[in-house]
Amino acid sequence: MQLENNTQFMLFQLRRADGTIDPHSSGTFIASDGRATFLPRSEFTLEPLEFWTSPRTHARYPVKWRIAIPRLHVSLDCVAALPDQELAAGGEELPTYWEGAASYSGSARGVGYLEMTGYYKPVRL
Repeated sequence: MQLENNTQFMLFQLRRADGTIDPHSSGTFIASDGRATFLPRSEFTLEPLEFWTSPRTHARYPVKWRIAIPRLHVSLDCVAALPDQELAAGGEELPTYWEGAASYSGSARGVGYLEMTGYYKPVRL
């Protein structure tokens, strides 16, 4: 995500098959002067607030999230630009996933995108 205050974030959260969050989830904060800071999983939360269900696959995707990074005094709501941004491949070899534009508001404002996999069925590695 790129924020109007010239800072940027990249966060990823890996979900295990049982629904718990993988401890290898992490992120990066880039300050307005270009300095990058690693964000371990323990320093941020991603909370789904609203969902959209695909009429094609019946997968249920979070389309609004609350992002909190207390150490950096960041509290943001992430909202999908359009709920229906699912890429439904329709085959066993190609994954079906959700990827699309999003806006951010709260302690700062900005734009970015979300990518979510494994909501239709588990991703084969």
